[in-house]
Amino acid sequence: MGDVRLVVHGHFYQPPRENPWTEEIATEPSAAPYHDWNERITAECYRPNGWARVIDERGRVTDIVDNYAHLSFNVGPTLLSWLETHAPDVYARILEADREGHGGVAQAYNHMILPLANERDVRTQVRWGLADFEHRFGRRAAGMWLPETAVNDAVLRILVDEGVRFTILAPSQADGPVTTGPYRWVHPEDHDRSIAIVFYDGPISHDLAFGLTGLSSQELVQRVIDAAADDSAVVVATDGETFGHHHTFAERALSYAFAHEAPAAGVRVMSASAFVEECAPIDDVVIRESSWSCVHGVGRWHEDCGCSTGGQPDWNQAWRAPLRRALDHLRDFAVGVFEERGGRVLRDPWMARDAYIDVVLGRQTIDDFLAAHAGSERDDVVALSLLEAQRHALLMYTSCGWFFNDLAGIETVQVLRYAARCIDLLEEIGESPPVDEFLEILAQAVSNDPREGSGRDIWDRHVVPTRVDAERVVGHLALMRVLERKEPAAPVGPFDVLSHEGSLVERGPIVGGGGRVTLQHRRTRRRTEHVYAVVHLGGLEVFGATRAPDPGRDDALFDKVAEAVESGASVPTVLRLLAEGVGPREFGLESALPDAAEELVASAARQLSERFGATYEHLYADHRSRLSALARAGYPLPPELRTPAELALARRFETEIARAVDDAGAGSFHAARDVVREARQLGLQLATPEAAQLMSRTVRAAVERALEGASDDRVNAALGLLRLTQELDLAIDVERAQELVFAALTSGREDDGIRRLGDALGIAIPQ
Repeated sequence: MGDVRLVVHGHFYQPPRENPWTEEIATEPSAAPYHDWNERITAECYRPNGWARVIDERGRVTDIVDNYAHLSFNVGPTLLSWLETHAPDVYARILEADREGHGGVAQAYNHMILPLANERDVRTQVRWGLADFEHRFGRRAAGMWLPETAVNDAVLRILVDEGVRFTILAPSQADGPVTTGPYRWVHPEDHDRSIAIVFYDGPISHDLAFGLTGLSSQELVQRVIDAAADDSAVVVATDGETFGHHHTFAERALSYAFAHEAPAAGVRVMSASAFVEECAPIDDVVIRESSWSCVHGVGRWHEDCGCSTGGQPDWNQAWRAPLRRALDHLRDFAVGVFEERGGRVLRDPWMARDAYIDVVLGRQTIDDFLAAHAGSERDDVVALSLLEAQRHALLMYTSCGWFFNDLAGIETVQVLRYAARCIDLLEEIGESPPVDEFLEILAQAVSNDPREGSGRDIWDRHVVPTRVDAERVVGHLALMRVLERKEPAAPVGPFDVLSHEGSLVERGPIVGGGGRVTLQHRRTRRRTEHVYAVVHLGGLEVFGATRAPDPGRDDALFDKVAEAVESGASVPTVLRLLAEGVGPREFGLESALPDAAEELVASAARQLSERFGATYEHLYADHRSRLSALARAGYPLPPELRTPAELALARRFETEIARAVDDAGAGSFHAARDVVREARQLGLQLATPEAAQLMSRTVRAAVERALEGASDDRVNAALGLLRLTQELDLAIDVERAQELVFAALTSGREDDGIRRLGDALGIAIPQ
């Protein structure tokens, strides 16, 4: 059989989803029950691949494998940034895997289709991608993944110029038949310079990604053996999301292939970087302008070529061309401004743009960056605003905006939001971007859904309402003050609150407030001052207004509003004072930051729920003996009695479980068990989603305490909680608890208590 080598490359990527103004992801309903798609795919794919289970015939865990340590992989910079903040354990696992095997390669920064970009943008995308990789992984990347593997000779020239040693392409992208390689693409103007091209195996990669169930570990390894050639390797490349998101539990098949099937068959698993190191390219290759996901080259990202994902049979993608024309029109205007004004406030605008990634990553402070790049006409706000406009002009070309089936898709709306942010930044420095022309071109793009209309309709409906300027942040601060009686955690959206002075007056259900706010944008350092007045009329009815300060009349205005509220003036009188004195920028609940309005409504609902729940608990306590008597008599409780009784007992149960989180003793769960027993006697159910989440956290905390010091009391507490979940038939998440115990067992700890925990958690105890 010879030396059979296997490279499995996973392209892990999600488009940037953050609101361009707040840089936070708003709720994405299509990702339910998760907050957004990043969170959902992390739960289904990114985390499971870091701790992939090998399961025996009894469903017990026999091994936990870090797939990243065996994969060749790239993780998109915008996804890594999100993981660093929201899933730090997954982020750390990926970095650790690369330290062990150097399996990582870089990716062009925000997944722009490089053959359709101008040369400056291609260079910035490559340089930002390399800088991001070096910042996170602590080493220079040898290879780079091209978004959608979209390539032409111009892109390859730039990769050679930037020191990239190899990239991975589909076999169909070569001008002629190829095997895995590696091959050599030679720079046309300098034959002494080249880049290695690794071609993946098309049939195996296709079946792994698009087969109904993917490939089993046995099928994958056997296919590799059958396809192997001497002195080469079989390279398989697919979206990393194949393993767990597209195919449920596919990460387990991969882990078994890496840890068991491949070694048993004598197949060496390695990274693409290691393969290129072992096998120097011999044959030259010519590359066509092409990609891995469009048979028409790169048509999918600028024309109605027929390639799309999802949608109805009669849908078209004629909207792609006007969308790109509109963005190109805005980009070209922004380039002119950047060169003209940037040439005055920056020593070299384009060099500064390439270096700005260090500020975005936090590798360099704004002050140090400006010290190195500020021009002869020092204006920090203009310089930073121009650079931010360029950053968003790059982000608006993220490939996903064209990839799917309709103009109104969340990915396409996202690139339009980046365009809006670019426009706002230019307007803030006194420029007049061609908004009318941009929208006229965009109006030529039409959604397949008649309800969505044209691109201009989508702009008005889905883009404009998500904008967050300084006045909206002031409105948000005022809403939090009168509805929640608190200051929001700083910073607020993209702004630092430098000062906020204000007061509240209350009379009956009406609450009035006013204040002065100084804000500074964290990225552009633009500083603005505002005054506001707001009145809460009860419920969720709020009316407010804000404007720039006017010291000559501000104090008198606030005094008038406070006097009107305290004296019990009519609502129209109070509203008139606000509109006349503080307008013209008015705000209500809809002005809260994205997601915050929903949270304010949810907070009001929680307060009502708490009051209802407390009432039900009192009712249950008052009538407990009678309910027990009905149960003993065999009388089935009607819904109007069952529902409040279940709610009352569920609240008690959740309270007792929450207490157990901080209780190390075995008695921590006894009160909860008493509640369970009482519910069973009445024929009631306690298995609520809230109880499952609480039990998951409580079990993990109990296991962590047991591992800190495996006393009988702590071990028994954890075991008791696990038995309680079985009694309730409550499905809880025990993965992290399993991982902790498995790590302890495989590290050589021979404690009997830990072995009992492992057995209870479904771990086949390693001998």
